[in-house]
Amino acid sequence: MNYDLRDKDERKRFISYANQLLRLQRTNVCLKDESNRTLNQNAYIHVLCRILAADIGVTERYAKDVYFKDCANKDIFDTTTKDPLTNQIIVVRRSTCDLTITEMRKAISNFRNWAADQGYYLPEATINDDGSLSMTEAERDKLNQAIVKTSKLEGLL
Repeated sequence: MNYDLRDKDERKRFISYANQLLRLQRTNVCLKDESNRTLNQNAYIHVLCRILAADIGVTERYAKDVYFKDCANKDIFDTTTKDPLTNQIIVVRRSTCDLTITEMRKAISNFRNWAADQGYYLPEATINDDGSLSMTEAERDKLNQAIVKTSKLEGLL
């Protein structure tokens, strides 16, 4: 079960559930902090952005800012707040380091699905315990080609 402890009601449900587990004398309970996205997730999204950037002919940064954040995940990355001085409602774009593990997992899935809808396949990878990414040989070749293409493109800027 996931609880957003920033929310007062969610905190109450979390405490209630923890107390219930104590009353039931559960002997093996796992509590996992999902505060921030993992470095492995961050590395993987850069791989996906680099592949898409190479296929389209844009920089990796452009792919991340426009395709990943704006097109595929606007609801996750754009938040509104009220400016304390002007009282205007403004849009603030979040960084990936502000995302929870669950939000980043959803953002990656949204991005892969969005790219597929546009006709671009982004490989699914397994993030290993040591932080490395496992891909098929064909997907690894595609990544290497993307690195070469985007490096040349970014060198022109």
